[in-house]
Amino acid sequence: MTDPEKPRVTVGIPVFNGARFIAHAIESSLAQSWQPIEVIVVDDGSTDRTPEILESYRDRVTILRQSNQGAAAARNRVLLEAKGDWIQYLDSDDSLKPWKIERQWTECSNPNADAILSPLLEERWARGEPLPIRQPEDEGDSDPIVRWFQRKNPQVAAGLWRKQALVRIGGWNRSVRCATEDNELYLRALQADFLFAWTPTAGAVYRADWSQESFSHRNHVELFQTELSLLDKMAAWLQERQQWTAARREAAAQAYFQVLREIAKDDPKRAARLYQGRKKAGLVYPCGPKASPAYCALYGLFGFEGTERICRAASRLRPLEKRFRALRSLSVGEGAPEGKK
Repeated sequence: MTDPEKPRVTVGIPVFNGARFIAHAIESSLAQSWQPIEVIVVDDGSTDRTPEILESYRDRVTILRQSNQGAAAARNRVLLEAKGDWIQYLDSDDSLKPWKIERQWTECSNPNADAILSPLLEERWARGEPLPIRQPEDEGDSDPIVRWFQRKNPQVAAGLWRKQALVRIGGWNRSVRCATEDNELYLRALQADFLFAWTPTAGAVYRADWSQESFSHRNHVELFQTELSLLDKMAAWLQERQQWTAARREAAAQAYFQVLREIAKDDPKRAARLYQGRKKAGLVYPCGPKASPAYCALYGLFGFEGTERICRAASRLRPLEKRFRALRSLSVGEGAPEGKK
């Protein structure tokens, strides 16, 4: 960054029943090589041990409490209270590398940026245990609109956000929940012509799949219905401004196809109606990883709803097939002669 002075950064951490990881999130914020001017933790009505843990940090962290209103409301509380010119948001189950703020600031070459974004590190979990932290390969397009359709914009912790830019677009949308808050914020930021700067070093660690109790896991229908509404808003905006390109249409079609297939897992008939409406508008067709050759062949014969019903029936049969094979293998093994088992 051309400004020689260190940025005035507020770290904002919303938390709801985050006793397992909240101390790690706070410690990683306090351990920054370039210290934030403040760390604000908004306890969004926790009922576990979170309040007790937060009390032990009261001399180093600003603790705010409110009734449970959701992550967006808690992030807006940070935005309202922040004294910094920049905000580093951090979810309570994520963390920052010690150099995150310093590297991101010094690697940025545009002093007028509204947001500085970097790659994201991931700590995925399997069977209740963390896997090694890794940096996913980024094969996203350089066009920010294409990246938005591809969901290639990093989780919010990977950014430094200029406070006044967030205030200008109204902060976080409290009506949007179920893990789509970030994508909705990016949508409005793009439509407000935010100036994004990209820096190469990943410094935020996103902890994924450690719990099946997250809002997104519990609300599959709402999650993808919200995703669909965001796609519709972006498509309408691009149409109004006549800013469609071939790459954007392809990315949009793939995004629509993936979302509508998820909706079909719960209600194939409704998903088919939604599909037909967007197909008529030229927004969707089978494409991308979800459109295998077998799927496309079935689609040509049975259409979207018929193919989704076949896929759903097949997915229900797979566990039974695995169980049958296991029982058959056990039966054969028990009946085999001694020494042949």
